[in-house]
Amino acid sequence: MRKFLRIGKIISLHGIKGEVKIFPTTDDIKRFDVLKRIYIVDDEDFDKDELSDELLYEVESVKYFKKLVILKIKTLDSIEQSSKYIKKNIYVSREDAIKLSKNEYFVIDLIGLDTIYNGESFGKVVDIMKTKANDILVVISGGKEILIPLVDVYIDNINLDNKNITLKNLEGLI
Repeated sequence: MRKFLRIGKIISLHGIKGEVKIFPTTDDIKRFDVLKRIYIVDDEDFDKDELSDELLYEVESVKYFKKLVILKIKTLDSIEQSSKYIKKNIYVSREDAIKLSKNEYFVIDLIGLDTIYNGESFGKVVDIMKTKANDILVVISGGKEILIPLVDVYIDNINLDNKNITLKNLEGLI
C-alpha cells in the first residue's frame, strides 16, 4: 500500500496573499476541513514510499469556491511565493488521511489488485470509474476491458492483504 494519497492539484492562485486554488481529487471535498499538513509534490519527483519533510507544509485555512478548494498555506504569504507551486499535486500521508468506514477503500488501494472468479484468476484492476450510481472496476481480462460494478451483487470479497478481489455472479456481465 502506498504511504501517501493524492487529494488534489494546485491549479491557480487566489488573491494576493498567497492562497492557492485546488482541484480536489478526493470523493469527499469536505475532508479539507480537517486538513492540518500536506505535501506539495511534482509528480516526477514523487517516490511513492518516501517524501522529504522539505515538501511538508502546514495548512492555515480552507475555503470553498464552487467545486474548488482555496487553501492558505502557512509560510506562503504572497503571489510570488505561491506561484511556483501551480500544477503541483497535494498529498497527505496515510496517517493524516480520512478514516474509512468498513467496506470503504481508497481507489489507489484497489488499482492493481488481481481478481478471482470461480476460483481462477480473472484479470487485473486497472482503473476505477466514478458514476452517480456506484463505482465501477475496470478490469483487463483476456486482453479485454471488463466493467464490473463495485457492488455486493458482483463483489464477494476485497482482500487488501492478499491483493485480490473475489468476484461473483458475472454471468450476465461478461
